[in-house]
Amino acid sequence: MSFKNDFIDCFREDKLDEIRCLDEIARFSPDVSYSTGNFSMLREKHAQLQLDSVNGTNNRLETILKRTNWPRNYFKDKLILECGCGAGPDTEILLDLGAKVLSVDIAGLEITFNNLGRNPKLQLLQASLLDLPLNKNHFDIVFCHRVLQHTPKPELVLSEILSYVKIGGGVFIHSYAKSLMQMVRWKYFLRPLTKRISPTLLYNMIKTSAPFYYLITNKLHVAGKIGRAINYFIIPFMNYRYVDSFKEKQDEWIIEYGIHDTFDALSPKYDIPLSVKKFKKIAKEVLADKRITYEFIETKGITLLRNKDV
Repeated sequence: MSFKNDFIDCFREDKLDEIRCLDEIARFSPDVSYSTGNFSMLREKHAQLQLDSVNGTNNRLETILKRTNWPRNYFKDKLILECGCGAGPDTEILLDLGAKVLSVDIAGLEITFNNLGRNPKLQLLQASLLDLPLNKNHFDIVFCHRVLQHTPKPELVLSEILSYVKIGGGVFIHSYAKSLMQMVRWKYFLRPLTKRISPTLLYNMIKTSAPFYYLITNKLHVAGKIGRAINYFIIPFMNYRYVDSFKEKQDEWIIEYGIHDTFDALSPKYDIPLSVKKFKKIAKEVLADKRITYEFIETKGITLLRNKDV
């Protein structure tokens, strides 16, 4: 088993014999996982939808810079452990910002590889975040965006991934908020049913209804605060027509993005937002001796853990 030069030291020597390699993907977990059928379907049907380089927007770049609150040059030459990369939209940005990235996902990395190619500053690893064959206290930055709540044990995952950041390093962890505004949305009322529906059937239901819901949500949006509240709490469709970075996109593309994110909301086996209290408790325990000054950002929809004073 051989790894790219920039990543050899990331791997534990006692785990090397358990890792198999194909198409530059280091594989440490089975090819089938709890993500099979939902996240795998999204990658297959919308492989490049969220890539800034393909869709012509700066949405991912702007989101990462805003949520981390880090300057662009902070990423340059940093060794980043990306926990949950999906099809690679964030990975692409981290690489463009000059980082070396070891990107982990539990399965489906063939699409990530096809999207990003043979980049010498990228190592893909198929593994569970609870069982990484990596050296702890090793990475300049641990980065986990839009992933934590979709793992079966988010508290354990948070504790585990934070242990891989080196002393004085950087952390960026995102989770859906466990707030009243978040938990009473349509998603959490529907999920007890939709996560049990065949992914193919659910996807087709969402795709068929999307044009109708797109029209309805547009009309409600322009109707004012009450209409937008109805969209947020009741109408089961993610409409990004009024996102600034998408304002030049055609309706068909916005509908496709809405299908993607609505399916992403309703199909995963797990969607377990962490409370801020648990977030803080785990961060205090794991980061206590790492000399990292960090902060929590809480909104109605998301919770962020990030280091500051960079």
